[in-house]
Amino acid sequence: MEASLLSTDLFFSSRVTGVAEMDGATVTTIMHSEQLIRRVSENDVRLVLLDLSMPELDPKDLVPRLRELPNPPDTIIAFGPHVHEKKLSAAREAGCDRVLSRGEFNNQIRKILTEYLIQKGHR
Repeated sequence: MEASLLSTDLFFSSRVTGVAEMDGATVTTIMHSEQLIRRVSENDVRLVLLDLSMPELDPKDLVPRLRELPNPPDTIIAFGPHVHEKKLSAAREAGCDRVLSRGEFNNQIRKILTEYLIQKGHR
């Protein structure tokens, strides 16, 4: 069981995967929405992290598609720049379990991964 991060920010995604690896968890970085749908469809992805700073990411389209999969993720967390209020709001409306500013997410990466992957035995 694992997590997937949808992001094109390789520097930030390496930070997330590095934190996960320190605790024995796996986070796979995906760069396109369609690849994420395919990955969740074919694997036991329990946590999906959405980087709302991706210009082409439409949470109102993607989140319902993820929820409708035969084996949907348990949790979807979106994060983005605090100045992107419309996109953060769209993620809430789309049904993300949590929506955080990028700063909040950055400060809570370890806590989030521990809560949603490690403590639940999803390594």
